Amino acid sequence: MKSYEYLAEVLPDGHLSMPENLKKMLKPDSRVRVMLMLEDEEAQWNQMAASQFLKGYADKDAAYDNL
Repeated sequence: MKSYEYLAEVLPDGHLSMPENLKKMLKPDSRVRVMLMLEDEEAQWNQMAASQFLKGYADKDAAYDNL
């Protein structure tokens, strides 16, 4: 099985958008497997907070790591 990844938009009628080049590769009766991965705002916030926290970490702070 081949896989292709792209960002889709949910259209007003509830369908997902698909790039034209990918549409051309499919026959009208093709069967595909779809996996939805939704953006998780809380996870993004936690990741950003952790990365910002670590930006303030300096090599001299390593003295406190083993206390």
